[in-house]
Amino acid sequence: MKKFNSNTQLVQLIFDKLKEILELTLLIREMIVKEELETLPDHLSRREQKIEELSEFLNEFKKVKDKTMDPQRIRLEINAILDEVLKIDAENADNIREKMKRISEELNRLIERRKILNYLR
Repeated sequence: MKKFNSNTQLVQLIFDKLKEILELTLLIREMIVKEELETLPDHLSRREQKIEELSEFLNEFKKVKDKTMDPQRIRLEINAILDEVLKIDAENADNIREKMKRISEELNRLIERRKILNYLR
């Protein structure tokens, strides 16, 4: 089974196959009513082939549908990721505060040294 560019393309193919099957069914019905039975086996065979193709598309759609995540589950995963990001941001903010505090203390020491050096000159 080939891969599809999108779910929309797959759904469109499913509906196209349904349309083809319906058209063949109507043709077969008309042939039976008119008692034109010569080519009936060919049309029945084509219809059966279209039904098998449709079955493959429906199976593919089921696989895609099973892979599609539940919106509630997606929300929960997004919230979990958001919590992790906020936690990392809080840790980074704490680290930045700590670094700023150390830098400030170092600057204060340098200022004191400079004052002392200026005083000694």
